[in-house]
Order: sequence, then structure tokens, then C-alpha cells
Amino acid sequence: MLRHTCRKSFLKNVLNSSRLLSSKPGFLEKHEGVETRHAKDNANVVIIGGGCVGTSLAYHLSKYGMKDVVLLEKTELTAGSTWHAAGLTTYYHPGINLRKLHYDSIKLFETIEAETDQEIGFHATGSIRLAHSKHHMNEFKYMMTRHQWHEANQELVDCETIAEMFPLLNMEGILGGLYTPGDGHVDPYSLTMAYAKGARMYGATLLQDSPALSTKQNADGTWEVDTPSGKINTKHVVNAAGFHAREIGQLAGLDLPLVPIHHQYMVSASIPFLEKWKKETGREIPAIRDLRGSYYVRQERTGLLIGPYEEQEKMKIEEDWYDAVPKGFGKELYESDLDRLDKCIEHVMDLLPVFQETELQSVVAGPITYTPDILPMIGPTFKLKNYWIGVGFGYGVAHSGGTGKYLARWIMNGEPDYDLIECDPDRYSTWCDRKFLMAKARESYGMNTTPAFPKEERWAGRPTERVSGAYEDTKARGAAFGFHSGWEQPHFFATQGERKDTPICHVRKHWHDAVGREVDMIMNRVGVIDLTPFGKFMLEGPGATKFLSSMVANTLPKEHRVNISHMLTPNGKVYAELTISRLGKDKYYLVTGSGSELHDLRWLVHHIPEGAEFTLTNVTNDMGVLGVTGKFARDVLSKLTDEPVSHEEFPFLECREMKVAGFDVQATRISYTGELGWEIHHDRKDTGALYRAILDAGQEYGIGDYGAFATNSLRLEKGFRGWGAEMNLDKNPYEAGLGPFIKPNKKTKFIGQEACKQLVQQEQSCKLVAMTVDTYGLLDPEGNETVWFDNKVVGNTTSGAWSYNANTSICMAFVPPHLAELGTNVYVELLGRRFKATVVNDPMYETEAVRTRNALKKAAIQQSA
Repeated sequence: MLRHTCRKSFLKNVLNSSRLLSSKPGFLEKHEGVETRHAKDNANVVIIGGGCVGTSLAYHLSKYGMKDVVLLEKTELTAGSTWHAAGLTTYYHPGINLRKLHYDSIKLFETIEAETDQEIGFHATGSIRLAHSKHHMNEFKYMMTRHQWHEANQELVDCETIAEMFPLLNMEGILGGLYTPGDGHVDPYSLTMAYAKGARMYGATLLQDSPALSTKQNADGTWEVDTPSGKINTKHVVNAAGFHAREIGQLAGLDLPLVPIHHQYMVSASIPFLEKWKKETGREIPAIRDLRGSYYVRQERTGLLIGPYEEQEKMKIEEDWYDAVPKGFGKELYESDLDRLDKCIEHVMDLLPVFQETELQSVVAGPITYTPDILPMIGPTFKLKNYWIGVGFGYGVAHSGGTGKYLARWIMNGEPDYDLIECDPDRYSTWCDRKFLMAKARESYGMNTTPAFPKEERWAGRPTERVSGAYEDTKARGAAFGFHSGWEQPHFFATQGERKDTPICHVRKHWHDAVGREVDMIMNRVGVIDLTPFGKFMLEGPGATKFLSSMVANTLPKEHRVNISHMLTPNGKVYAELTISRLGKDKYYLVTGSGSELHDLRWLVHHIPEGAEFTLTNVTNDMGVLGVTGKFARDVLSKLTDEPVSHEEFPFLECREMKVAGFDVQATRISYTGELGWEIHHDRKDTGALYRAILDAGQEYGIGDYGAFATNSLRLEKGFRGWGAEMNLDKNPYEAGLGPFIKPNKKTKFIGQEACKQLVQQEQSCKLVAMTVDTYGLLDPEGNETVWFDNKVVGNTTSGAWSYNANTSICMAFVPPHLAELGTNVYVELLGRRFKATVVNDPMYETEAVRTRNALKKAAIQQSA
């Protein structure tokens, strides 16, 4: 590392040069073809915000044929965060679905210049993520495992290759890199102008100096948007207002969890080596992301642009902007504060020695809007019909092209092209308060380049107000919690001396034995689990039955019975899975996963017909849920109630209102483990006392706690699908093996019915299978890994775990139908290695209900004989 005196001299140089910059000159001139007056009284879509996301949406909507698209910009196009952005573009993303967004963006950048005759300054330089530790190298292998079944190219590269591609690097300590050839950078201003020109070319109207003063929804679901030059009546409103998005949301009664982060980057003067390189090769050097030093580097003309992400303790959040953005702030910049970046700058000088002797041309310091988890909010909201959100982009330029396409097609087609649940605006609710937002945004920014590990938990802002009445008890009993839509839910239970912290590895985790104990307990004794985070809705009143039947593809259960039903999109994709308990003729209790609570509620609410007499109430925060599961579950329950609970008197998939331990509950004989069990739904204030009563009653049967990890292992053995994994908007129900739950010929018409009638007659392009994977006990599949056959990518896993009953790794995966035959061997890639996998029976093990039914049939045959 460089001497401190060298760093001080460098910082002085930086600080002196940064005072020269107050804005990017010439970036905000009026653009030909952009109106500055009110042009329409009526519109189909009004987009609020003229940055790269808003203009991309206007471009895509109008190009796809939407008429009367109006964009309102408060001041000038690109004002806000767009004009000063560094403009990096990448195919890479640690998640799965956002890679599709990135892909669509870059593919558009490659063609929009020719389409609009507007230069955008796109440079496809490629990028290299550098590894200085084995954790980083394993992370790259993990990402490759999850990337191979996607379209864009990406590869691991060695040090020799890195040095050839970027000769300025000090290679000491570098172990390797992750190279993405199609990455690069684009000029955000020019890109926005191309979107704007294209939007106008296809018929959209773009209005500058036209702030939205109010947004009011009419009784018929349409909107009235007030501007200084008059009102616009429109069917749809889109909030794409950047760091003004909170204020725009508040006009409609929304409280969006957004806060601007103070981000800085430095631009150097020309570097002779880069002048020569560009002259001789005709191209730029690749962008670099130094994960150790937490910064990015790209070429800017013949200099370098360096953008650090300082640690949590030093970063700055504009907390005051949570209440309101300062009046008049739009194309301004912050004063630079390079003292916060001293550690990052030391790493830059170490990696790029040439930077020590290079003068700084400018420092840019401006706001970037963050959500708590750094991911944007894209889509509708359950609170308001025909109100769309495209905000919270920490990487707005890279996301802009894909976001515009994604939202445009959703608005026009009534469903998105693919699943993007991680960006759903409704992943946040009232539990996400100011305190949580600030703490989580600070953590997300500060850990931007920190290695990410599977099933890692990050703890800023936790717990929220969403804690079960059993939280303190389970915590004291060794619970290791996961974060589920604001809730703390036990993942596993550690005994004294066992770790329950976040894993710092990509191989088998320290909880393996703990989960095994829980599985053994369920199979041979009895366990209790806190399931309070489930999403829970009450639907009741005249017309409830007709409405619900029109929303799901299955027939509805009879009174006091339960079934699994699926809500589909018009094109027959799986939107949601509901557990439906019928409590009366027109009374239903609906249960969904914690991560899809408001996602599912939104679909239901937005389809309620005008004049409906029934009510739909979200009771998630009112109801607690405890599960009693395992061989002796019936024995434990019988000690707590006077109600009969035998197999004959309380059969599988029955629900009943009863008293348990003196508390009024709704008990349902069901368990996601596939073993004997009951879910006990009750008033949330009773959870703690009920939990303790269950433990007391189960002592003689060896009762203990179990969590979500044991549940996952057992449900995979039973072939139970998981929403968001085996079931999502990327697949239809027949591909996912949900045919028994789909009734395309039922009398009541339901959403997606016509599509199902066609799909059931077609040969599916892929099929979900169960597989064992021979990993030699080193690690287990988790989902989204690449499946290989004959040295070709043929599919992907969806979920995985260790099967304690089969004593092997198991997973589910989508493969072509010809590879779905029992006994077929394929290979699953895990951490850079391909492990042999075998297609097995689905399910691998019968559920308790099937085993009991078969045993009773066998006994009856024997008795009759």
C-alpha cells in the first residue's frame, strides 16, 4: 500500500480540482421536439419523470402502439440523477431475473442509435470483476453456476488474461476475474435524448417545465393529473420521478421507502498510455470492478473514471430528503467530500499506480435514490389501481432499457413477460418505516461489493415491528432467524455451542447437523414451528364464491374443507398459489407465502368487480400461526383440545374452529412437510401462550422446534412445489407439474382458462423433474444452478437441499421432456464443478396422508379376505 504522505498529496490534488466542477456544461439544453407547453387534455398513460427510465417507458409504450402517451418533466429532461450518472452498463447481476432486464437494456443500446439517429456514446468495452480472495473467487464460480443458462456470455479469466486486457493493473494479490464481454458504458444524457426522440417519433408527447401538482383517482379508476397548464385525464399514471418519487407518491397517498445516497466519482486527466492504447487498438480498456477496494473504474475518453462505494460508517444519506427534496434542486451537484473516500483511494492507487501521478479533471458528487435493499421498485401497487411505479434505481442507466420494455408490456398486456418479484413495489409495507429504510439503505450501499453468500442474512434495521408472539421464546431456544417481508422467521435451531450466525462460505453450511436433527424429530417424534409470517386474507359476503372461483383454476373446496389453488395470468402463467379454507357458504380464509402477501392481495383487489357486496380483508398482522408436525402431532393436539382429532374424525385437508389450550383457533390438518400435522391459526396476541402450551403438552413425546430449512428438505422429498421457485410467471402450470390442480373445463370461467385449454393440448417445452445429485457431501444445490447434458446447457434447477431421509443431495429442475424419463443422467453445475444427477420419482417419498390412506386400504382388503 502507498505511503500516507503520497495519499495526502493526492487528496489535495483531488480536492483542488473538484472545486472547479459545479455541473456538467452543456448537458441540459432544450432538446428539439420536446414540448414545454400543455398539449393534451386526455391520455392513456401519463409518465411523471423525464430521466432515463421515464423516457424509456415513453419510447417503449409508443413504439408498441400505445396512443396518447404523455411524459411530464418537472424541469428539463435528464435533470435529477440521470445527467450526472457514470453510465455503466452490465449483463451481470447477482440475482436471476434482473439479468433479463440488463440484457434487454444492452441489446437496445446496440440498436437505438440507428433507429433514432441519435448518438448515445455506447462503448461495449467488457468488464472484469477482480478477485483478491478465495471468497471472491468462489463467488464468481457461484455466479457462473447461476449464469450459464442465461443468454449473455460470461466467463472466468486468469491473471495472465486480465493483465493482457488491462495492462495498467498492479496484478499483485489478484487471483482471477469474472469477465463479461458485452458490458460497457453509455452517455446517460445522450441515451435519454435517444429515448425521447424515439418516443416522439412514435407519437408520444413530452412536456418539460411541467411538474405534476396533484394526482387524483376518479371513481371509475381513471386518474386526473394536475399541471401548471391544466389537467390531464388518463387511464394510467406512472411514477418515474427519481429522487422526487416519494413526493409524487405522497400526492396519491403512497409512502414509498426511498432515500437519496450521496455518491461521488472522480475523472482523471488524459493518460498517455490510454491515448496510445486507443489509437493503436481502436477500443477502450474493459471496465474494472475492484471488490476488495469497493469501487469501479472505466475509461473516460483517454482518462479514467473511478467511482467508490465507501463503507457504511463514512457514507452519507440525504435523510432530510425523506421529507422533501430542496426546492429547485434538479441539475445541481453536491460539494465533494473526498475525506470519506480515503480508504478507497488508497486501493485505487495500489491497483493503478499510474493514478498516483495523474491529475484530476473533475469530481462529480450527486444523489442516487436507494430502496432499502438496493433493488428498484417496478410494477403496480395493491393500494391503487392503474398506478405504476418505476423508481429506486441505484443503477438506473443500466436498468432503463429493460425497465421501459418490462413496464410497457405489463401495462399493455395486463401481465409481465417474466417474473421480477424481487422488484415488486409491494414487497414493502407499513413495517418498512423511516428507521428501517435508513439503516438498510446504509447497509446495502456500504456492502455493495462485499461477497454475497447463499442464504446470507444481513441485520441492519432488524427486527421490525413484525415479530411473532413466540419470537422471544424461540430466540431463547436457539432460533436462527431469516427475514421474510419484515418478519423474523426461524430457519433452524442451534443447540448450545452451535453457531447460528451468517455463513461465510459457499459450501455446506454449519447448520447441516441442526437441520438433520429437526428432520429426524419430525419423522420420529413431533415438532412445532412458527408460521406467523404467512400472508392471510379473509374473503366473505354475497358473491365471494363466484368471485373466488373466477380467480383460481381449481374447483373450490366444500365447507370446512381445504385445497390448494392457483391464480393464473391471462396467458396461463402461474401468478400465485393459495391455500383456501372454506369456512362457510360465502366465507373463505386464504393463505399464501410471506413473500407474496401484497403481491397476491393486489391481484385479487384489482379484479374485484364494481359494486361487489363481499369484503376482502388482509388479516396477516392479526393472525398468528403455529404448526404442530410429526409422528406424535395427533397425540400432542389431543392433550390440548376436547375435539376429536383421529384420522377418521379430523381427516386430511379439513379445517375446523375449535379450542386449543383454551384459545379459540382455526385448525387445519395440513403441513408443508408432507408429514402428519396441523396448522393452528389464532389471534396473534395468543401466540406466545399457545406456543408454550404446545411445548408443555409435547414434552413426553420429545417435542422440539424446527424451522424453514427442515421444512424445505421435507417438502422437496414430497414433491411439493414452491412459489417463486417451481411456480412463477416464467412457467405455465403444466410445465411445473401442476396439472392435477388445474380444471380447464370447470363451469365458472377463470382468468387464464382459455390459455389452459390450449396449453393442455400442447407438448410442453420443458418439464419439472426431481433429481438426486451426487455431490460427495461437499455442498448442496439450492436452485437456479445450470443443468448440463452432452456438454450443453439444457435447463436449470429450481430448488435444492440435502435429503436426510435419502442421504443424498436432491433438487427439482426444468429439463427438456426427452430428459425427464426416470433414470436419465444429467449434470448439475455447483461452484464450477459438474456433479452427476439422476431423474427420480416425483415425489420421492409419499406424504403421510397417502401412506395412511394406502395402509387403510390394505387393512380393509386383508379384513375382507
